[in-house]
Amino acid sequence: MIPQQHHALAERLLAQADTWMDADTGWRARLSTAERLAHRAADLATAQVHATLATLLPILTPEPDPAPGGELAVYRAQFESITLGHYTSPEAARSHCEALLLREWPSLSCTWAEDDEDGIAELIAVYEDGTESTTAYTVTPLSVAAAYDAEADE
Repeated sequence: MIPQQHHALAERLLAQADTWMDADTGWRARLSTAERLAHRAADLATAQVHATLATLLPILTPEPDPAPGGELAVYRAQFESITLGHYTSPEAARSHCEALLLREWPSLSCTWAEDDEDGIAELIAVYEDGTESTTAYTVTPLSVAAAYDAEADE
């Protein structure tokens, strides 16, 4: 989530927290006072977490790494020929691939093999018996120009 989404969720949870004690109809009205207070406290605590994240994420999120020549490094997460997303860190791109693999095969563990020449990393599935198998998940580093260079076109 981006900071603005955390902020919006915090605001929504704060508004929802105020409704727990005022419920006169519906399923909330059937809850005891203790249950309502517990739900209100949970909403307030969760809102505080999201408000904190909205404040800290811009501070803690690193800027994209500049590549040589004034370019930005971007990492493409991919399954076979399907692009899954583009990220400013290889860790984020790898996390996306790992999450999709482990969603289908939760008992697997995984590791990465990176090609030293082109920097492409391939996700390797590790089975319970220790055998390894390649997957079709890869993370490819890309360079994105920070500005147009008319002389580079020639």
